[in-house]
Amino acid sequence: MDATERRLRAVSAHLQPQATAARRTSDSLAANPTAGEYAHVLGYSAVLPEKLQTGKWNVYRSAHSPITLIDRFSDYPDIGTLHDNFVNAVETFRDCRYLGTRVHADGTIGDYKWMTYGEAGTSRTAIGSGLICHGIPKGARVGLYFINRPEWTIVDNACSAYSYVSVPLYDTLGPDAVQFIVNHASVEAIFCVPETLSTLLSFITQMPCVRLIVVVGGIEENMPSSPAAAGMEIITYSMLHRQVGFLNNH
Repeated sequence: MDATERRLRAVSAHLQPQATAARRTSDSLAANPTAGEYAHVLGYSAVLPEKLQTGKWNVYRSAHSPITLIDRFSDYPDIGTLHDNFVNAVETFRDCRYLGTRVHADGTIGDYKWMTYGEAGTSRTAIGSGLICHGIPKGARVGLYFINRPEWTIVDNACSAYSYVSVPLYDTLGPDAVQFIVNHASVEAIFCVPETLSTLLSFITQMPCVRLIVVVGGIEENMPSSPAAAGMEIITYSMLHRQVGFLNNH
């Protein structure tokens, strides 16, 4: 019995535990395009015979396709990446609500202020084009050093669209961890907020790979001067958002 047959039997037993011998002969799971459809109506996942290690650990695969890995869903053959998925959402739900914020300037919680999929798509293009305008090359690492807010998602979508690699930065382990991650990943641009900007500037000279810092929610008049020795630039998110120029269609 080869590996494929063993896997088929293991998956079939998982999906048809109560089947009789006669029924298993006629309805047994087989390596064909309909296997995923059959499994789909019975559950979300199937247990495969492989073991990750000794103990109660199982290997699971989607019941849509328990035999082979898939890279696209049949209903959406043109969607193969996160970028494709977001573009499809923008085209399909352009005027629908997407990202909401409900915190007032004084810190109290109020009504939601929404951004539509279409607006988010426009902002994503502006941010990605702005990074190109500032010389951040394709494939560069882009750090995100702030808590969840609409701009976090927009920057992440911009990274997917413009072939950047987003790198979340957390200071729960202290500023040293941020410095280590930035240098280890060779991060070239960092998006932060005023609260985390001061932390970055305290050791910016020890992160020579950083070329650009973008401050989300920052006020242009309050932006500090870029350290001359660091060879990098500090701008606000709103300024980057405006600097699209002729690169809008990139």
